[in-house]
Amino acid sequence: MDHLDEISIEELHDALDNVEGKKPTQRLLAATAYKNGVTQTELAEWHNTGRRTIYSWLKRLVSVESLE
Repeated sequence: MDHLDEISIEELHDALDNVEGKKPTQRLLAATAYKNGVTQTELAEWHNTGRRTIYSWLKRLVSVESLE
């Protein structure tokens, strides 16, 4: 997924420092894991959800601005 190429791991970590709420935190953690080589299928299993949901989460994080 090329969507996350624009966002660095450091930017994801910074966003985690400032995020509030379970779902946004879960999405940022999933994006961090994905950037570190975890597949969308594995993430779906970890989060007890479907692969399409993981894809949607990752697609939302297409830019640094969306992290804010």
